[in-house]
Amino acid sequence: MLIFLLTFFISFVGSIHPGPLNLSVIQMTLKKGLGIGLLVALGGVIPEIIYGYLAVEGVMIFEKYPTVFSIMQWAVVPILLVLGFVQINASKTNKTEIKNTESNHINSVGKGFFLSLFNPQLLPYWIVILVNYQNYQLLKIYTLTNKLFFVLGTSTGAFALNYVYAYIAYKQREKIFKYLNQNRFEQIIGWTFILMGLIQGIKLLI
Repeated sequence: MLIFLLTFFISFVGSIHPGPLNLSVIQMTLKKGLGIGLLVALGGVIPEIIYGYLAVEGVMIFEKYPTVFSIMQWAVVPILLVLGFVQINASKTNKTEIKNTESNHINSVGKGFFLSLFNPQLLPYWIVILVNYQNYQLLKIYTLTNKLFFVLGTSTGAFALNYVYAYIAYKQREKIFKYLNQNRFEQIIGWTFILMGLIQGIKLLI
C-alpha cells in the first residue's frame, strides 16, 4: 500500500506542469462539459499504465532501441503543430453544440491516449523513480502485488490531477467565458500547442 500511495503522490505532482494533455482536458471540459473532459483524461492515463508496466518489468526499450526514443521525440513536434493549427482554424468557424454520442466519446478517449502516448519522458521518468525505490527496503518491488500497486499508482495519480483540472475548469466556466469568449480561448490553446511544438523542435535541434 505504501508503494501505491507514494507512486500516486509522485504521479499527481509530476503531472501538475502544463502539458498537451492537461490543456486538452481543460479545453474539452470548457467546450463540451465535465464528462468529455474526463474521457480525455481517461485516455491519457492508458499510456501511464503501459509505461509504468514496462518500467516495473525492467524493459529498457529506449536503451535497446534508441531510434524509437528519437522517433517519439520528433513525432510530438508535428502532432502539436497540427493540433495547434486545427484548433486555431476551428475557432474561426461558427460551432454548434456537439451531442454526447458514442463516437464523440471514443474520439475523446483517443485524443487523450495519443497526446499522452507521444510523451517520450514517461518511461525514463518512471524508471528513475523505480531505481530510487530500490534504495529503500519498504519500496523495493518484488511481488506481483507490488507491481500492481506501482502501475495503479502511476495511472490513478495522473487521472486524479487531470480530474482536478477538469473540475476547476467546469466550476469556473462562466467566469472564464465572462472575460474571454470561447473562440478567443480556443485560439490561445491553439497557439500554446504550436509554441510547445516549436520549443520541442528547437530543443531537438540544439
